[in-house]
Amino acid sequence: MFNVEKATNDCIQWIRDWREENGPGCNLIVGISGGVDSLVAAELCVEAVGADKVLGVIMPNYKQDDIDVAYDICQHVLNIDYLTINIGSAYDDIIDQIDAAFNVTDQTLINLAPRLRMTTLYGVSQSHNGRVVNTCNLSEDYIGYATRYGDAAGDFAPLAQFTKGEVKRIGHYLGLPKNYVEKTPSDGLCGKSDEDNFGFTYAVLDKYIRTGVCDDPEVKRRIDRLHEKNEFKLKPMQYFNYKEEKTDMNMSPDEILKALEKAVAKKEKEHTIGEELRSCERQIKDALGIDVYIVPKNKTDKQVCKTLSKDDITFVGRTKDIATGKIRTTVGFKDGTQTSVVLNDWEDEDDTEKAIMWCLLKKCFKSKRSLEKVIYSMEDM
Repeated sequence: MFNVEKATNDCIQWIRDWREENGPGCNLIVGISGGVDSLVAAELCVEAVGADKVLGVIMPNYKQDDIDVAYDICQHVLNIDYLTINIGSAYDDIIDQIDAAFNVTDQTLINLAPRLRMTTLYGVSQSHNGRVVNTCNLSEDYIGYATRYGDAAGDFAPLAQFTKGEVKRIGHYLGLPKNYVEKTPSDGLCGKSDEDNFGFTYAVLDKYIRTGVCDDPEVKRRIDRLHEKNEFKLKPMQYFNYKEEKTDMNMSPDEILKALEKAVAKKEKEHTIGEELRSCERQIKDALGIDVYIVPKNKTDKQVCKTLSKDDITFVGRTKDIATGKIRTTVGFKDGTQTSVVLNDWEDEDDTEKAIMWCLLKKCFKSKRSLEKVIYSMEDM
């Protein structure tokens, strides 16, 4: 359920916080088109920082059919200062030069104007200690109904998570003129309303965004296609992630210190592991009477080490000596040999896994007469 009061107040506070963090005392620059989005975005900014810190910019392309609405919004609704900058001559000059080289497409004719307007807004912003307000809403962003690096650009976007219907509700809550809030949405570029361009209404689109429900399967497919096709517009520009190779010659003092600390820590760890390996060697010598040399898994030639798998074992037997009460574990191998062990008094005499381990060690070293190597996994140490 959309709580218009909370949403509005939270958004106003967010604008204040964003400005304080990203440009304390700066002016907020809003392109005023005469539509509900720029109207509501500008009013939210006025509520957040005051009318004297909000500047409207009206940018007709020679002429603009509803320019009187834009003037009335600035003069009487918002009571903000404004500039009128006509982009017509710049637009024509660029189009003429492109047309001299290529056939200008309809998309070029439509998208150049919003890109020129955004360039104009940033020019004003940089000359007036400003930050540019993006006025796009969630509904239009969802289906890509915005020009990349045109009206889709800006420094911050107060309406980006509100659907068209929610923007209108905020406008009504703020007490803005009903005829402007309910004005038929149009991009002012192609002569059609937004909904004529879509082939469906904002109400249908907003419901689908918020609930995932669309009663018309064909409309749902169209919305999904538009969303997937234009999703890239909302993503950051992709870039090749080049990482320069570091050498000792170009390492900073901090990097050298970190490398040294890492090397010392590695040596200390190796020393600790070495102590544990020597302890294991002594235990095997005490238990089996076999001299072994244990090395970490990644520091031995595996080809010189004898290994066993479960496929080499034919049976495991457990017998108890009636006289002594001790348990003998015997392991038989496919080559016809056997090894057996009785665990020492200090060990758990019924520890089957430990007994089998000793039997396997005996098998590995039974035919060896000098210093041996065995792979000892140190992955958990």
